[in-house]
Amino acid sequence: MTYMTYGRPNRGGGRDLIIFDMITALGIVHFLLKTSGTSLEVVTQIYALMWVMSLLILMMLRVYGGPGGQMGDAVDYDENIQRNHLGWLIGSIAVIAIVNGLAASAAAQGVQLSSWVIQLSSAQVSGTFSSTATVLDDVLYNFFLVAQAEETIKVMATLALFRKTRNLWLSAGLPIGVWAAFHGYLAYTGGSMNLFIFSAFISGVVLFVTLYKTKSLINAVVAHGAWDCIVLLQGLLH
Repeated sequence: MTYMTYGRPNRGGGRDLIIFDMITALGIVHFLLKTSGTSLEVVTQIYALMWVMSLLILMMLRVYGGPGGQMGDAVDYDENIQRNHLGWLIGSIAVIAIVNGLAASAAAQGVQLSSWVIQLSSAQVSGTFSSTATVLDDVLYNFFLVAQAEETIKVMATLALFRKTRNLWLSAGLPIGVWAAFHGYLAYTGGSMNLFIFSAFISGVVLFVTLYKTKSLINAVVAHGAWDCIVLLQGLLH
């Protein structure tokens, strides 16, 4: 069935997103078991709950919205990955790097590149920050759990708000703003906190534009996760 999404044709899809979600589910089981009884247990549970809740609400919006609701949705998110998405993916990571780098320079934070927090789950649990297994586990944690949960909850909130407001950028801007404020506050609580919140907000807008243009949530998750991994690895080098 073909329907229109915010004035543009939707060709369906969903296969790649389903596979990606299955991998995420396996990753969540792994990290829930690994962090059980540690200081990261609650954090992992929160991210897992965020992802599951957002996924269920997205399914409800799709099922109960009806054809009229789907035709008027702000953005399609379940298109399969395509070769022409690569430019958007690389470009979004580059723009986020520039925005965060400028914010870090303006705040005189030296090598700090990110305006959001990177979770070091395995490093905190094991107390080892340099082993290959620990680094790989933290990469997977940020990629398949943190980035997936945060991007899924943002697109869910955007679609839910758009059904009420019919305003694309207001519906996307509110979840991005909450996400940016949360991350900016956790990343830096000093005098430059507002700068980091602004930097995170611009980064969130870049991720949303990537989603909007490619119609694939996976691309937003990959861009988000890739940047988290870059910051994680950069932090290990310093």
